Amino acid sequence: MRTPSQPIYLDHNATTPPLPEVIRAVSEALCVAYGNPSSGHRQGEPARRLLLDAREALQRCLDAPEEHFIFTGSGTEANNLAMRSLARHAKSIITSKVEHSSILSCADQLQTEGRSVECIRVNPNGVVDMRAMRHQLATHPEAAVSIQWINNETGVFQPIDEIIALARKHGSLVHVDAAQAVGKTKVSLKALNPDFLTLTAHKFNGPAGVGVLYARRPDFIEPICVGGGQQGGRHAGTENIAGIAGLKRALELRDDSLTEVIEHMRMLRDTFEKIVLKECPWVRVNGYHDERVCNTTNLLFEGIDGQALVGRLDSKGIYCSQSSACTAGRPEPSHVLRAMGLSEAQAYASARFSFGITNTLHETELAARSVVEEAEHLKRIFA
Repeated sequence: MRTPSQPIYLDHNATTPPLPEVIRAVSEALCVAYGNPSSGHRQGEPARRLLLDAREALQRCLDAPEEHFIFTGSGTEANNLAMRSLARHAKSIITSKVEHSSILSCADQLQTEGRSVECIRVNPNGVVDMRAMRHQLATHPEAAVSIQWINNETGVFQPIDEIIALARKHGSLVHVDAAQAVGKTKVSLKALNPDFLTLTAHKFNGPAGVGVLYARRPDFIEPICVGGGQQGGRHAGTENIAGIAGLKRALELRDDSLTEVIEHMRMLRDTFEKIVLKECPWVRVNGYHDERVCNTTNLLFEGIDGQALVGRLDSKGIYCSQSSACTAGRPEPSHVLRAMGLSEAQAYASARFSFGITNTLHETELAARSVVEEAEHLKRIFA
């Protein structure tokens, strides 16, 4: 099979390309709203107005009861801020073994500081064991919960409504990591009613370097950046005005077309899986077939080296990954897949393909056939 004439990007869970409208919004903000929003003079006014407009857009698009949003430098920073805030108000934190590395690494830090952290197991499909969750909440009074709504590696949904309701029953605070949810499923903060929720712009075609923490009670926030009075003193540092302008535009664009976007990405993902699984019946999907977000497939190519597959596809201009971009530099197999019960060899034999709104059906079909070709080639080598 010929190499595609243009690169085919299938790693949208790692980051997404900013849309032209987003780039224009960022450029305009750099030209017009370059003043410091904390300045008292008139040149700071455009930046102050942009911050206000962005908070209003977040409130509107996420159906939030209040404009209680803190802008951060990334989703990882927002997660750390949420975890530190939970630790301030809870005697222990309950999370799962398949969380993003920003949560698990922060949990490790908290444990070294003497905090109690409990990591709940998941079933073979990657869903949190609710019996274990109920047990941990019942036996850990004044605990808090941090849970990822949609897994970044498998796309598997957690039963977020059930988890929040259970936490509320026990009077526990809840943080929802929604980095992979916003822009791929409908998010209503009024309906969810979490204490904290985090997101990041570059997962829905906004710019990198802009995260958001929603706090139902802003006074619950434990600042991790101090030295200034920005954002009510809850996160010091001059705001990334241009990035926030890009976040606002990307969020509005996605909110206006969410239904169509979901349908498009699901059609691409399903088409890709249909071709690969038909031609390679020895390949299987890691995680639920139905209880996954619209754009993600994590495939186990039993018996071959997944890194070799990713490398051969890369040489053809087809870009995918084996795990989270935040852990891809590590030699260890995916902690998510291992927690789901896969062996080390199986985890190494898996690859993630995540689709976006900029992908087309033609390139998806081309990529799927290239995956089949390379997988069959490697299977013969490793047999």
